[in-house]
Amino acid sequence: MKIGKYKLASLVIAATIGLGVSSQTVSAKKKDSDKGYDIQKILDKLNGKGSKLSPKKTIIIDVFLKPKNEAKMSSQIYAVNTPGTSDFKHFYTPQRFAQEFGQSEQTANQFKRYFTKYKLSTHRYQNGLVLRIKGKVSNINRALNTNLQTARYHEDPVQFSAKKPKMPKSLSQHVLAILGITNFNPKANMAKFINHKKQKQTHHKQKVFSKYAPTKFTRHYNLDSLSSQGQEGQGQTMGIITFAGFNKQDVSHFWKHENVPASTKRVSIKKLANPVATTSDTKTNKLETTLDVEQAGAVAPKANVRVYQANFNDVGLVNTFATAFDENKAQSLSMSWGISEYMTHYLKNHKMWTPEYAKIMNIILAQGALQGVSTFVASGDSGAYNQGVGGKIGPFSIPNFNTYANFPSDSPWVTSTGGTTLPFKKKLAKDLSIDVKRERTWGGDYMYPAFQKRRSFFTKNIKNALLLTKIFAGGGGGISSLYNTPLYQEQVPGVNTFNARQYLSITLQPKINPVLVSGTDYGRNYPDLSANADPMTGYQMYQKSLGGWNVIGGTSVVAPQFSGATAVMNSGRTSRMGFWNPQIYKLAQDKINTPFTVLDSTTNNSNLYYTGQPGKPYNQASGLGTVNFEKLFSTFK
Repeated sequence: MKIGKYKLASLVIAATIGLGVSSQTVSAKKKDSDKGYDIQKILDKLNGKGSKLSPKKTIIIDVFLKPKNEAKMSSQIYAVNTPGTSDFKHFYTPQRFAQEFGQSEQTANQFKRYFTKYKLSTHRYQNGLVLRIKGKVSNINRALNTNLQTARYHEDPVQFSAKKPKMPKSLSQHVLAILGITNFNPKANMAKFINHKKQKQTHHKQKVFSKYAPTKFTRHYNLDSLSSQGQEGQGQTMGIITFAGFNKQDVSHFWKHENVPASTKRVSIKKLANPVATTSDTKTNKLETTLDVEQAGAVAPKANVRVYQANFNDVGLVNTFATAFDENKAQSLSMSWGISEYMTHYLKNHKMWTPEYAKIMNIILAQGALQGVSTFVASGDSGAYNQGVGGKIGPFSIPNFNTYANFPSDSPWVTSTGGTTLPFKKKLAKDLSIDVKRERTWGGDYMYPAFQKRRSFFTKNIKNALLLTKIFAGGGGGISSLYNTPLYQEQVPGVNTFNARQYLSITLQPKINPVLVSGTDYGRNYPDLSANADPMTGYQMYQKSLGGWNVIGGTSVVAPQFSGATAVMNSGRTSRMGFWNPQIYKLAQDKINTPFTVLDSTTNNSNLYYTGQPGKPYNQASGLGTVNFEKLFSTFK
C-alpha cells in the first residue's frame, strides 16, 4: 500500500486503551465509594458471552502506588525550572524523586513477597510508584481474586474481569490504582488521518529536496544559526515515546540523503513487553515512529535517538514514560500519540478506565519535569475538534464531533506543540487556486473559498477527494476539562479567554465566513508553541514499506523537531534546558525581547475553531506562536 504525496500524520488515535481499577476497588473491605464500579453495565452490552482468557497467557499489569508529599510536587517543579529560585537547575534524579514522592523499597518488597507467592514477577521502577507485575493469567486471577475474560464490545476485543480486584488491606492501603486488568480497543478512535489511497508519488531516490527537507524547519525558525556555530546536538540523547516499531534502514537512508550522520548506531530501542488484545505495531502506525526518528535525528544531526516502544494502552503509556525517566538518558523527549479527552471521560464513566488515570499520567510527567527533561507532545491534527462516541436513531449513526481536547498533550507538565501553515500558492485548476500569503495557524479553512467556488472539483476523482480531506484538518488546540490552568499560564493575556469561528458544522460541513465569537473558560490551555505542520507545506520522509519518499504533515512532525531543537540548544549549554513552560510564558510577555512571533489575527488564522486574539501573547489556535530558536537560546536561562 502506498501513501500519497501529501500525508497527514495525526495523534488523534487510541490504539488499545486499558482499563484501570482505582485503589478504592482493591481493598478487601468494600466501601461505599465502590458502588459506582459496575462491570455488569459493560457486560450487558457485550456481543456474546465472555470467554475465559487462557490461564497460560502471560500478561502485565501495573500497581501504581500512592505518592507521598503530593502537594509539594508542583512547587518543586517550578523551583527547579524557574530562574531566580534557590533550586533553579538543581534537577532531580530518579532516586531523589523516589525519596521525596515514592513509596519506600520496604513497601515495594511487601508487594514483591505477596506476588512471588503466586509465581508473579515484580519490577519496581526507580520512582518508587510503579510496580510492574508479570505472569500467567491463572496466577493474576489468584493473586487479585479476578476472573479475566475476553469478549467483543461493539465489534472490538475487550479483556475484562467481572470481579473487582482484591488484595490484603496491608497492601491495598498503599495503592492508587491497578492498570492493565482490562484492555479495550476502540476502532472508531484509531483514525490517524492517513490516506491509504494511491496518489501521485514522489520518488526522489538520490536526494531530499530542500523544499520538503527538515532544513526548512531549521532555516525558517532560525535554528541553523546555532548549528553553524557548531551546536549540532553532540553529547545529547533525544527520547521518542511510541507504540509501533520502525526499520532502522529507512531512517539511515533518509539521513544519508539529508546529508547528516546516517549510522544506525545513533539509534537504540527499548522495547517494553505489553501484551494486549490488539497490537498497535501495525504498518501504518510504524509511519509515526519512522517520521519521529527521521525528523529528530535530522534536526540534531550529532545527537543520539533512544526509542521507547510498547503497545498503546494504559500500561504501555505509563511504562514508556516511566522507563524513559527511570533511565534519565534523554535530555529531551517527544510523543506523537494521544486520545480525545472525550474518550478519557467516556471510558472513566463506563468503568473502563480508572478515574485516577489522568492523575497518574500527570504524576509520571511531573517526574520528567523535575528531572529537567524537556517533554514535547503533539497537540493533534483535527483542529480544535475531536471525535466522541455518537448515538443512533434506528439504522442512522449520529456523529459526535466537538471541541474536545487531546490527552496527554493537555498535561500541564509537557510542552504542547501545535501547527502552522507556511506561505504557499497552489493552482488547482485553470481558474481555481489556493494562496496563503503569510504564516498562519494550520486550519483547512483557507481552502474554503476554492471549495465554495467549485465543490465539484473536490469530488472529481480520488486525487481531488484526498485533497478534500485536508479541509477538515488543522493543528490541535483548546482548553482542557481534565486539568486546571497551571500557574505559568495564570494572568497571561489570552489564556482562558478566546476568539473563535465555527468553520465546521455539527454535520462536518464547511462554513464560509462564520461569525467571530468570544468567550471565557478555565483549564489548561494548549498548545504552547507551534511550527509548520500542514501537509501542504510539509516535510519529506522515507519508508520503504509505504512507497518510499512521501511528503507528510501533522503536529507529530513538530514534536520531534522541537526535541531536536532542544538537543541543539543543550549542546551549547552547561545544563539541560529543563521543562520549558515556566520560562517561555514569561518571555512571551516581554514585548522587546520575546523570541516568539504570535499569530494573533482573527481572520485567515484558525484551527477550524479558535483564532488569534489581537494584541494578546496567547491564543488556543497556535499558543505563544512560532519560535526564533537563536533568540530563545540567548534569552532562556
